[in-house]
Amino acid sequence: MKEKSEEYIKVYFEFFNDILDEDYIESVWAAVEDEKEGLYKLKNIPFFVKSYSSEDIVHAELEDDRLVVKGLVKESGNSTLQVFCYKEEDVEKVRNRLKDFGCASELSHLSKYFSVDVPSNVDYNPIREYLTELEQQEVIGYSEACLAH
Repeated sequence: MKEKSEEYIKVYFEFFNDILDEDYIESVWAAVEDEKEGLYKLKNIPFFVKSYSSEDIVHAELEDDRLVVKGLVKESGNSTLQVFCYKEEDVEKVRNRLKDFGCASELSHLSKYFSVDVPSNVDYNPIREYLTELEQQEVIGYSEACLAH
C-alpha cells in the first residue's frame, strides 16, 4: 500500500549506497504533481541518493505497491550536500551555521550524518568555502550529491 500523509506521498529510490556499501532503498516525501503522468515533486532532502534535490520533479511508477522513481523530469535548481561530522558534538554547530547561510538540513538515522538543501537563490560559494575549511581542519567530510549551483 502506498504510504501517504495528508499532503504528501512516499516515493522510493532504489540504488547502491556508496556510504553504507549496500543495495539500498530510500524513501522521500513528495507532492503529487500529475498522478496520471506519474509526476511527483520531492518535498524533503534526500539523505543518500545522488543527483536529486528537494523540489525536483521526478517520474515514478508503481511497483510492488510502491512508487519507484524512474528518473528526473525537472530540476529545481537546489543543491544537495551530504555531511559527516567526525565528532557528534560538532553536528549542531555545523547545521546551525548552514542554517545561517539559508540552508535547511535533516539529520539521518546516523547520528553524525546529515543532508543539506542549498536553495537555488542562495549563493553557494561562501558555503563551499566554509565546508572546505572544516574539511581541511578534519571536522567534517562532505560531498556534493547534487550540485545545481
